[in-house]
Amino acid sequence: MNTISAVTSELRRLGLGAAFAAAALLLAGCGQTWQDQPGYVTIGGDVAGLTGTVVLEDNAKDDLSLASNGTFTFPLQIANGAAYAVTVKTQPRNQVCSVAGATGNAQANVHSVHVTCASYVTVGGTITGLTGTVVLQINGGDTLATAANGSFTFPTSIAPGSAFAISVLTQPAGQNCIVTQGSGTTTTTAYTSAGVKCSSSTFVLRPLPAIYATGKAINYGPYRSTGGPPAGETICPQVTGAPTCLSDTELLQDLALLNSAGFNLIRLFGADAVGERIVSLAATHYPDMRFHLGAYLEGATSSCVDTLNTTNIATLIRIANQYPNIATVSVGNETSLAHNLPVACLASYIQTVRAQVAQPVTADDDISFYSGNSSIGEKPDTILPLIDFVSLHVYAFSGTAYWDWQQTAVGTLYPDRATAMMNASMVRTQALYDAAAGYLYRAASGSSTTIGASLPIVVGETGWKAALNNHWKPGNPIEVFSATAAAPVPVSPVNAKWFYDLSSVRTAWTGTPAWTPTTIFYFEAFDEPWKQTGRYDNNDDGWGLWDLSRTPRYALCGTYAGAPACSAPDAYVGAGYFH
Repeated sequence: MNTISAVTSELRRLGLGAAFAAAALLLAGCGQTWQDQPGYVTIGGDVAGLTGTVVLEDNAKDDLSLASNGTFTFPLQIANGAAYAVTVKTQPRNQVCSVAGATGNAQANVHSVHVTCASYVTVGGTITGLTGTVVLQINGGDTLATAANGSFTFPTSIAPGSAFAISVLTQPAGQNCIVTQGSGTTTTTAYTSAGVKCSSSTFVLRPLPAIYATGKAINYGPYRSTGGPPAGETICPQVTGAPTCLSDTELLQDLALLNSAGFNLIRLFGADAVGERIVSLAATHYPDMRFHLGAYLEGATSSCVDTLNTTNIATLIRIANQYPNIATVSVGNETSLAHNLPVACLASYIQTVRAQVAQPVTADDDISFYSGNSSIGEKPDTILPLIDFVSLHVYAFSGTAYWDWQQTAVGTLYPDRATAMMNASMVRTQALYDAAAGYLYRAASGSSTTIGASLPIVVGETGWKAALNNHWKPGNPIEVFSATAAAPVPVSPVNAKWFYDLSSVRTAWTGTPAWTPTTIFYFEAFDEPWKQTGRYDNNDDGWGLWDLSRTPRYALCGTYAGAPACSAPDAYVGAGYFH
């Protein structure tokens, strides 16, 4: 009796059925006996392009170290029919290895896993017109200082398939250098196509776009959770570690509300993934909307070396050059007020940005800086020759200790007291503005030229809170009194409307006609709960024309179909005032 017959007879004797016998006969028909089926198989393949040592593993175990090209086999066999998954556990030095045919179910010995390794590549290009020393930077890290024209290469190579962006970290004395073809994704060969063109840094003022005279401007922060920037919300899909994310649907809802209310000039605070998504969505859905795009800057040493800052600057430059709806760019936000960045570093960043973008450039900062009254003694003189316009922030609300907001000489009945208080708030705001304008336009000491006479002025922020949440914080007596005094109180949606209406009249701002602000960005579009957390000792929410749920507040009454109706005949009935 042959082997198959013996097995079949034994299966029948054991009552295991005809199916097993049929399977055995199929094996015989293929010229293979039952005993010929292997119980275990090997996994292997080949390696190409390797110049160092790579460590592979199968099914997250069975490490195999390879230092040469050719075939390989994992030492540990697996059961016939079992799954395998080959991965790179450790990449070789200055190389990236990828695996093809990495997974499957082994029916026999496997020889079809292909590992291909590619070496890191260098990035560089050509410099022309250089007469001094320029410091270049790639991806906010590796730097290269050179005083020579001709080809250049960054000393550290990067992985193939990696994104890169070259920027100018330090401009040469008396020159501006502009980077062209300085960003992209590496392949398996060296990148040599970047251009750095240097020329005389003669400053030619860039005029503001017409929308700064005709548009309706507002500050916009999209953050809806207590996370906020920079450690909170990002765009969807959610990034690992981020507490929440912002969807396109939510961002488009905000843009639709802004558009409905007539806002077409939007100030964004961050040139980051969220800011870029907003700009991109607006370009598709609201092509007439324009943006005043800022880059966040943190504190830096006196050498002005800071990885986050240089990364944010490089991102600002890329976005500004990529999207035509970026009207202007702003380097930093209230860096002087925060006391976190020396003005010399700010000047260096401004030069770097302006040399590589076509838009007018500014630096948003507090009124104290632009009026030469910073508490740490910093003045704007250093940066005024480097910017195209001034964007200053001015709030009567936070300076109530310095003006008669209580108006005690006026009767206590509405509307006299409320009218006097709100008019006084605008007088205070405009007086602060005039102090800055006067500083910018007056003759510099010992000079026949003015410091900033040629620069237009923009009010980058002004506003009035509509909701109480900061009454404990020193320096905000309106909220202190509002939290303790009997109603009516001066922090209310009606008071916010009153200030919004007063501040929106650009030509009503006092001072020499030439000092009239080109535009006024109201602060702000939506409430942002991250400002209530005290993460930056802010506890400073409640400024929004819309609340967190995107419900319009009274300040927007009558402006679009979804806004509340204005009270008639007195739109300010119910305004609060101190008494």
